[in-house]
Amino acid sequence: MTTTFQLLGPVRAWRDGRELALGSPQQRTLLAVLLLREGLVATVDELVMALWDTEPPVTAVGMLRTYVSRLRRVLGDDVDVHTYGPGYLLNTPREQVDVRRFRHLTDRARQSVGRGDHLDALRDLRAAVGLHRGTALTGAAGPFAERQRHRLDELVVTARLDLHAAGIALGRYEEALPDLAVLAAEHPFWERVHELRMRALFETGRPAEALLQYHALRNRLAETLGIDPGARLQHLYREILLADRLVSAAG
Repeated sequence: MTTTFQLLGPVRAWRDGRELALGSPQQRTLLAVLLLREGLVATVDELVMALWDTEPPVTAVGMLRTYVSRLRRVLGDDVDVHTYGPGYLLNTPREQVDVRRFRHLTDRARQSVGRGDHLDALRDLRAAVGLHRGTALTGAAGPFAERQRHRLDELVVTARLDLHAAGIALGRYEEALPDLAVLAAEHPFWERVHELRMRALFETGRPAEALLQYHALRNRLAETLGIDPGARLQHLYREILLADRLVSAAG
């Protein structure tokens, strides 16, 4: 039997295609911690901190043992939550955990980009982004889950940007624009989002829109953070501005 796990969305698990009832938010958090440790032992103290932060109940250790026992029953014999000294370990193959498959694909894509193979990078990044099923760790609770949720969601956004960068390198500008518009609205200060969108707009014959986006970003940065856009964005702005003036002069 094969058990697979999802963390890039609601915390879920399946055994041979049948979804398992993982129980309470605390049990889902426990499972998430163990999976994210990737074969390393999570100590009792670490697990108590993950479940209750700095204010655990006096019965926290006993409650943790109860959650571990229940999780063992849910997962069955093919996935064992091992007891190791002062903690627990859940060791699963990479292909059974979506986060680990995601990281393998994005790492391989970066290697492809490094050798100039944007098509292979595009394929791997599409597969990685396709693993995303909504807000990471939905159903898990506590400060640990919140911190990891932010980290994982940021990794997914980065993969989406890498995907569009690979597509733009291959001349697939129109494909990138819809999602880049969404990302620009969701991340108004993330310069790489705006850099990619400006490039795609420019390459699809819309330099005026690209320039307007730059001005809007520059104003937001100045008013909110008191800074200017970075050097890469300024260079792209000057490139688009010069090209637009040359076209206007030629016309």
